Amino acid sequence: MLRLTPLRRAAPTPLNRAAVYLRQSSTASPVADTKPYYVTTPIFYVNAAPHIGHLHSMVYADLFKKWHAWADPARPTFLTTGTDEHGMKVQHAANAAGVPTRPFVDAAAAKFQALASHADIAADRFIRTTDADHLRASQELWRKLQDNGYIYKGEHSGWYCVSDETFYPETQVERDPESGQMLAKETGKVVEWTSEENYFFALSKIQPQLLRFLQENEKFILPRSRYTQIVREVTEGLEDLSISRPKSRCNWGIPVPGDNSQVMYVWLDALTNYLTSAGFPDTPMEQSFWPANVHVIGKDIIRFHGIYWPAFLLAAQLPPPQQLVVHCHWTMLGSKMSKSLGNVVDPIEILDRYGIDSVKFFLANDSYLNHDSDYENERIVERHNNFLLNKYGNLVTRLCGPKFDLPRAVKSIDRMADLPETPLAREADGLVKTVSANMENALTAPALSAVQDLVANANNFLATHEPWKLRKDPAAQDAIFRVAAEAARVASLVLVPFIPGIANRVLDRLAVAPEMRGIEHARYGADLTYGVGANRKGDHPVQALLLEDGTKSRGWTREEAAAAKES
Repeated sequence: MLRLTPLRRAAPTPLNRAAVYLRQSSTASPVADTKPYYVTTPIFYVNAAPHIGHLHSMVYADLFKKWHAWADPARPTFLTTGTDEHGMKVQHAANAAGVPTRPFVDAAAAKFQALASHADIAADRFIRTTDADHLRASQELWRKLQDNGYIYKGEHSGWYCVSDETFYPETQVERDPESGQMLAKETGKVVEWTSEENYFFALSKIQPQLLRFLQENEKFILPRSRYTQIVREVTEGLEDLSISRPKSRCNWGIPVPGDNSQVMYVWLDALTNYLTSAGFPDTPMEQSFWPANVHVIGKDIIRFHGIYWPAFLLAAQLPPPQQLVVHCHWTMLGSKMSKSLGNVVDPIEILDRYGIDSVKFFLANDSYLNHDSDYENERIVERHNNFLLNKYGNLVTRLCGPKFDLPRAVKSIDRMADLPETPLAREADGLVKTVSANMENALTAPALSAVQDLVANANNFLATHEPWKLRKDPAAQDAIFRVAAEAARVASLVLVPFIPGIANRVLDRLAVAPEMRGIEHARYGADLTYGVGANRKGDHPVQALLLEDGTKSRGWTREEAAAAKES
């Protein structure tokens, strides 16, 4: 039985927001604390339909935005996503579809916009590389590079990959022993020997400055293994980069300033989208959103973002982004998803079937930065029913049962007494610090694990102390309920950026006022006003998900069912 301590009322201590803000990386600019927190997804290539990987990037970036908006509401946030619409692959895809290129990209961009809207992604701008301001930004960046002596014209011969739209150096290609074709080591795509007149970016000239930047900013790329990979490649030497294509071969692109016979290399054009959305070149740099705080990208495009992008910016005398967060891919039964294998997941279909928050919870909980994750519909259902329904939702329905008095228990909270005595109270009090430390390193799975541990411990706390048996001892019952209720409340507050729909429904069920849902309230004893009217029968805040065969992945245990019946 929990030992009771005479009530010593202490005013709740407001949480110091500064103590839980995510610390700026060492790349932070002098305006980092005053400019909006700027986070981006990659822009998505429109030669194919949206898939689960696109949704993954959107969810990650959206989560970082919402976490920072919750952690520091006084600081504006800005999130961009969008589409990459130029280049040979798009031109070929439009031709194959028998559609003029512009209507083709318009239709494709609409699908990605629909996905962002469907997933409740809080994007402040959906940028398209066919936007007029993006053309101006791309051409202005070109002029800066040219004026600074980093662009020259020459004959280019090398291993070109149509699929990746890039030339690869000799060290980055290998022969496939089965087909005899030359392949890019990084992507496994076919490359062909090609010769043509191009403009070049003097990547070798900027290499020493780029290497110094990387060495001075060890948190520029997360995870550490990806940072090490990029530093190694830059150290080994960089070849100058072809940054244009003859218009005779690719006419769907941004014209090179001063030379209408060439169009820009699609990656120089595409990467510039981050500057365009920040206001470049019309807004003075010190008044713009630049540099970006975080670019969220997939592992397949790390070289373009980890080498080419900071190199372009340094050569243009513009600050690089503060950080790249590089996530891995989703597989199915251990195999890469592809149309040919018939295992591509339609993201809108799964959002409709399982719900936005359940899918977001799965993507954040089951994905990692260092290795690929396996996708299964059953896992979405399992994570939802096992944690969100049975553990988290059931904890709240126990606390809000009609035979108990939650507001009375809440008013009895004694921060000074409970924190020294009760490990669960201390765990709830430290949850924001734990989750913040993980989010600083883009570790969403460990961040959610800390929340799940707190909820599990709160359920165990109730099961151990059995407050439903203490109806004749209200003070003893309140002493137990107040600790478990605080764990549920704090967990819910921290979950708001991750799964806002479900978390806010739970907070509604606990009768937590809307104005009491900030980070300053996510501490033990920081709210003594909730619970009024919460104790009533039913009204479970989380509904069960069903598998395709109409069953749940897991039902309540006997203990859970008995506890629910008691409440």
